[in-house]
Amino acid sequence: MSTARRPRVLILGGGFGGLHLVRHLERRLGRGEADVALVDRSNYSLFTPLLYQVATGELPPHAVAYPLRVPLARAGFRFVRTEVEAIDVEAHAVRTADGDLAYDVLVVALGSETNDYGIPGVAEHAVSLKWMEDGRSVRHRILSTFEAAAIERSAERRREMLSFVVAGAGPVGVELSASMRDLIDHTLRGIYPTIDVRREPSITLVDGADRILPAMDARLAAIAARRLDRLGVRMLVRTVVSEIGPTSVRTKDGRTLPAHTAIWAAGVRSIPVVAQAALPHDAHGRIVADAFFRAGGRDDVLAFGDAAHVEHDGKALPQLAQVAVLEAPAVAENVARLLRREPLRPYRYRRKGDLIALGRTSAAAELVRPVHVVLSGLPAWTVWRTNYLIQLVGVRNRGTLLVEWLLSYFSRRIVTDIS
Repeated sequence: MSTARRPRVLILGGGFGGLHLVRHLERRLGRGEADVALVDRSNYSLFTPLLYQVATGELPPHAVAYPLRVPLARAGFRFVRTEVEAIDVEAHAVRTADGDLAYDVLVVALGSETNDYGIPGVAEHAVSLKWMEDGRSVRHRILSTFEAAAIERSAERRREMLSFVVAGAGPVGVELSASMRDLIDHTLRGIYPTIDVRREPSITLVDGADRILPAMDARLAAIAARRLDRLGVRMLVRTVVSEIGPTSVRTKDGRTLPAHTAIWAAGVRSIPVVAQAALPHDAHGRIVADAFFRAGGRDDVLAFGDAAHVEHDGKALPQLAQVAVLEAPAVAENVARLLRREPLRPYRYRRKGDLIALGRTSAAAELVRPVHVVLSGLPAWTVWRTNYLIQLVGVRNRGTLLVEWLLSYFSRRIVTDIS
């Protein structure tokens, strides 16, 4: 690294990983020790685990968005709002829509994108739930469908119009299905009197695995399945989607499910910029990083979060927000050590457990430490809410979240078809 100038640290991505990395670098780097810049196409960090609540009207969009410039300005770092187009590791530069950005140390935290697995009709006919605009789109589809059904005289036609299929029974699909049913039962019931909300709307949750929440503890899955069954959500496991049409979902076993609205929550994949970088990748396009987060053993490129394949007990860590948050302090430590030419420290993953929301007043929780326990009912609901209040960045966002949750608990949600 040149001694004539400060070393340049370039962070790609302002999601969970990038935001928490900035917060930890602020504590580990002295003022002026490095020129740190974060690049993202949006000027806010999206709290994606609660995006489904934006889709179902439990939260306003601004409650889950935190302005990136606030922590960067406080730390004395720069923010560059632009689209990343390519990573040139040989030139030590990142190509963007607004020109090249040079670096001495690059940290790739670009996250992931929705994976349609090449299934016909997903892009054309389904809505996903990955970005802020997706949350607004899902809410628009729900409300516009109810508006149209409210003036439809045929009960059979109303049932067709109010058919919802959620593809993917991971955390997003399960939480969205439960929240949609709560929205219908506790809010839409009172404002759409011409619709029989218990019989006419249908929500079907589809997944190819043997059970819902296949990556979580089986006890959590059992709690969630019982809750969804009580809510009236139909669950189809061992069912693989083969095609999505304008008003239906077809499966590999030959069934056709009515789906006026199909919501795709079936997984994520590496974004093209990550998959195309001249670095070692796994079969899914994630950058292979070692225990120090070095990409291909390079000291000038680190990768973590959804963009990286980091192994624990012989398996890649899952592409979850919680993983990126847990990795961020270790990445910050090693960035500081690289700049100071100190030995790097290996990362040891310590899973905290899993949480799953199951509607307005229900949840399930698996806690690993200090003892391994699975909770349901009010204790799990309390743990879930407290955890996300703590994780959310910014006092104002936490206050908004708490107020909105209290209002939605004690009163009906106010849902409108606006941004």
